[in-house]
Amino acid sequence: MRIKKMTAAFGALDNATLEPGDGLTVITAPNEAGKSTWAGFLKAMLYGIDTRERDKTGFLADKTRYQPWSGAPMSGELQVEWQGKDITIRRFPTRTNPFGGFEAVYTASGDPVPGLTAANAGEQLTGVGKEVYLRSAFVGQGGAAIGASKELEARVAALATSGQEDVSYSAVERTLKDWRNRRRANRANGLIPQLEEEKSNLDSTLREMEQTRRRRAEAEQELARLEEQQKELQSDLEIWARLERHDLNRRYAEAYMEWEAAKAAIPEDKPHPVFGSMTGEDAWAFAQEKQEEWERDQKESEEYVQILKSSLHRWRRDGLIGCVVVVLMLILTMWMFSLHGTAAAIYFAVAAGFAVLFVVLNLRLIPPVRRRLDEIAALPPPEKADWLGQAAQYREALAAAQQSRAAEAAARRRVEDLAAQGGQLADTLEMLYPPAQSKAATVAQLAATERELARVRAELARTEGILTHMGGRSDIEARRSELDAQLTQRLEEYDALTTALEALSAANDALRQRFSPALNQQAGELFAALTGGRWPKLTLARDFSAQAAAEDTLPRSSLALSTGTAEQLYLAVRLAVCALTVPGAPIVLDDALTAFDDARCALALELLKAQARERQILLFSCHSREADWARAHGVPVIQL
Repeated sequence: MRIKKMTAAFGALDNATLEPGDGLTVITAPNEAGKSTWAGFLKAMLYGIDTRERDKTGFLADKTRYQPWSGAPMSGELQVEWQGKDITIRRFPTRTNPFGGFEAVYTASGDPVPGLTAANAGEQLTGVGKEVYLRSAFVGQGGAAIGASKELEARVAALATSGQEDVSYSAVERTLKDWRNRRRANRANGLIPQLEEEKSNLDSTLREMEQTRRRRAEAEQELARLEEQQKELQSDLEIWARLERHDLNRRYAEAYMEWEAAKAAIPEDKPHPVFGSMTGEDAWAFAQEKQEEWERDQKESEEYVQILKSSLHRWRRDGLIGCVVVVLMLILTMWMFSLHGTAAAIYFAVAAGFAVLFVVLNLRLIPPVRRRLDEIAALPPPEKADWLGQAAQYREALAAAQQSRAAEAAARRRVEDLAAQGGQLADTLEMLYPPAQSKAATVAQLAATERELARVRAELARTEGILTHMGGRSDIEARRSELDAQLTQRLEEYDALTTALEALSAANDALRQRFSPALNQQAGELFAALTGGRWPKLTLARDFSAQAAAEDTLPRSSLALSTGTAEQLYLAVRLAVCALTVPGAPIVLDDALTAFDDARCALALELLKAQARERQILLFSCHSREADWARAHGVPVIQL
């Protein structure tokens, strides 16, 4: 296969084109100009993009990495010469795959190329699958080293054996290890650990069953003891209850007698001769009113006597004064008559007559008043009324009656309370003796016993449940015997597989000494050319780990070489692998010579130019030295 033209809408490439030459083509550009993107585009056009890849920390899947920066759909076209004919391959997005659409046609006619599909295009065009191509003819940045691959190993191994590419040491080893791992991968995984774990679980179950049976027997004994203790404590409580009933009946009888006495002490309920059925407050108010009325009458009587006495005294005084006035008037009348005649004497005579009349009237009022005073004085002295004293006595009598009724009510309530508790007048005459411990201690001990009984019953139920769940001991022992047989068989299989792996490893060690002599020889020659003869020998193992040796030194692992020399070693290996396994596929080298010094870079370019006589080689480089060398030696150079 020879690449004629590539057109890409892929990552940073916006419908860009690239037309490499037939042999070696040096494609030069600075960093971030799209060199690695063109390499990735060719890989995607040949083998498609794996949509199952997912972005991870520090890693972008191809479907994300190569999304066109322009926002256009991912698409591309690859024109190649294959089997003497020009064909055009196109890939484009579908509804579910950003690069899943595929078309392969003959360039001249546009007719579909039969048998060429999206899945097999790369393998049909290059002659190898993706894993082999990427580990041989496709060198990405810093990826010259070849990783282990069953496909590549099988293809190379076929050159030294029967030609069967579907068999490899690593595949057989992997199969045998898978079989052995299914029996025992480590302490935790595999059939043997599973059987051992199940057997251990059965042993634990048998031990647990025995312990559970022992706990059940102990629980049954403890249950019988606690039930007997419970009966004894309940019997003691019954005695305490009967003793309490005796005491209750005694207190009931005493309370009943007190009630009878209280009823008899209640006074007869009849009206009071003065206050009737008044309350104490009403009687006191009534007594106060009567007392005030009596005192008011007494005061009025005393005031009446005093008025009579005052009137009698005044009338006596006025009579005496009148007599004096009459005498004086008569004297004046006689004097005036002797001096002034009859007219003046008449005037004084009339005045004397009025004075006589006044005296007569006053004297006539005195006898009735005196008789009234005598009558009053003849009356017996009034008794002092004691209404408040009678009211106080009445209130005291009411209070005493109330207290008697309250005492009767209290006695009656006590009788009713004791009756509600079961108290009665009748009682048995049995002789009872209190138990050894108090009732409170008996109750506390009974409660503790019942709690312990509940715990023991729960433990007994739990052990019964465990034993029921475990099943029969005979079934467990039968299963354990089966496990012993299976475990013995799996251990024998494991030992046999271990022996087979050891034998396979020994055979592989022997085969490694002669693994693909042609590959070792050709890679050694290429390595010697790349290093200017410094390292003429190279030995390659099945896992593609390599060792280099000079004429006078022991073989040295590639890990012990400088970075540049290691890169040259694996470039030699890849070129040798390409020559033997993929002779028709183009080689893609992305900055593969970066770690080479100038001298070895020139040697590598000479070697690549010679290799390009047989196949197409695309060398991407960010340095100008490769382009300068190419121009000086007539090699096509493309500047991106």
